[in-house]
Amino acid sequence: MKLKYKPIVKDSRSSIYVQRIYQPYVEGNWHFHQEFELIYFLKGQGMRIVGDHISNFKEGELVLVGQWLPHLWRNDVDLEKNDHPDFIVVKFRDALQGVNIFSLPELAGIKRLLKTAKQGIKFSSSIHVKVHTPLIKLSKSRSIDKLIYFLKILQILSYEKDFQLLSSPGFILPAQISGENRLQKVINYISENYSKSISLEEIAGVTCMTPPAFCRFFKTRTNKTFSVFLNEVKVSKACQLLINGEKSIHQICYEAGFRSLTNFNRTFRTYKRMTPTAYRANYHTFQ
Repeated sequence: MKLKYKPIVKDSRSSIYVQRIYQPYVEGNWHFHQEFELIYFLKGQGMRIVGDHISNFKEGELVLVGQWLPHLWRNDVDLEKNDHPDFIVVKFRDALQGVNIFSLPELAGIKRLLKTAKQGIKFSSSIHVKVHTPLIKLSKSRSIDKLIYFLKILQILSYEKDFQLLSSPGFILPAQISGENRLQKVINYISENYSKSISLEEIAGVTCMTPPAFCRFFKTRTNKTFSVFLNEVKVSKACQLLINGEKSIHQICYEAGFRSLTNFNRTFRTYKRMTPTAYRANYHTFQ
């Protein structure tokens, strides 16, 4: 698999692509497209990468991805049927059927929202109660109702002040995709082998590069070092395990790919500003 342009299936009867998807496995292809993408998970959990940002997603997540910004959502394959992801995807361009309605003065707030989305926006949980029902209705609507719900949702999001920008401002959008096949191989390899020790020599071999050449390549593509990226994957997996189930901190440490509790606690605190125990307690406090 490689980073690829992924156009939507065009429908001459609609300028907005909307689909509700329920399936065992969320496709893990690293891809980009000309359309903005709004994705809302009613159910599901797994890993999310947007630009150079990596974290875990869970039920209730709402993210707006800007044009051309590479991204992927990947869930755990071994899930019970009742845990299969259920999500709504909305894709649209800034010009709907060639008409740039967002240039209208009445939609200036939405235009600012779309400009901000070039880094990817993860909205806070407080917004979900406002957009949950409109998104469900949007996924079922046709004709003018579809456009009305679509604009209403964007209007709500444009008023929101509590959100997180995902990708860093310095992330380079893919003007060309040459060499991105290697990056996808790296992402796939890490996703499948994070639980064991992955050396720099080993991962460089996946791309058929020398370690120094790989380090330069990876930093250029992701704006991060390989070690930072790998630690983020491990911490993301640890967060999922802490949130779900009753496994001990000791079990989670090794299942997430860490070799000692000391290293696990130190690394987790570096990325999450709290211990694994505090993270679990905080999560359950706010449920």
